[in-house]
Amino acid sequence: MIWLILIAALSLGAAFFYKQNPLANAAQRYATSVATASAATYVTLRTLNAVLSTAQEVEVSGSALVVSGTAQPLRVLEPVDDTVERIAAVVFNLMLATGILAVAMGPVGAVGGGMIAAASLLWIMDRVLGPRDVVSVLSRRLAWYGGFFLLALPLAFVMSAWLADWLTADVLERHQAIIAEITASVGAPVPEQAGGWWDTMRDTLGEAGRYQDLAQNLWTRADDLVGSYVALLAVFVFKIFVLPALLAGALFILTRFFAHRPEGG
Repeated sequence: MIWLILIAALSLGAAFFYKQNPLANAAQRYATSVATASAATYVTLRTLNAVLSTAQEVEVSGSALVVSGTAQPLRVLEPVDDTVERIAAVVFNLMLATGILAVAMGPVGAVGGGMIAAASLLWIMDRVLGPRDVVSVLSRRLAWYGGFFLLALPLAFVMSAWLADWLTADVLERHQAIIAEITASVGAPVPEQAGGWWDTMRDTLGEAGRYQDLAQNLWTRADDLVGSYVALLAVFVFKIFVLPALLAGALFILTRFFAHRPEGG
């Protein structure tokens, strides 16, 4: 009886003071680190998207006798721009989901602590008022599933923190290097400065030439660029969803086995 009261008290403490739960805090730090990395990738994607959109607006004028017009030769970059924009949207949604997971770790653990406390109180009532099979089954399942939310779920993320970098470090480093190499010339457009028409023409031609060089580099290595961004996205998904889900699934199977095991089995 005393140990049941002690478990109930500790579980209630874990529920009310979930912000001090070291296991949940470690899981939150891992989820936050993935969210931060995905946010940095999102910013680079949106910067690249802005540069590509600006490059597509560069016009080249020409005339032949009575025929004149303008062309936008860098419109060839539109498929690359659209792909980068779609990848950025997926990364943004992943960043939001990861942030939600980071915030939810503590409250989910608090729910688990409350479930264990309720199970302990049911066991106490069962011993005081007389054994009931339904109460025994209910309390046992509450205790095991509460333990899953309080301990096993954040433990899956903590284990992922130990394993994820070791499993994905080489892939992440390789594709980050490829992206850095391809986008090395990508930067903010040069601000306009006051000057005469000659300075304006010179700056305009310089910007057009810069965008043409950029367009050629991005177009010739578009497959490598998109492939590397997709690989980074896959790493983020693996680190925050696939690996924790596999570990949590294995722990849930164990939890379910013990929660539904017959008495004395």
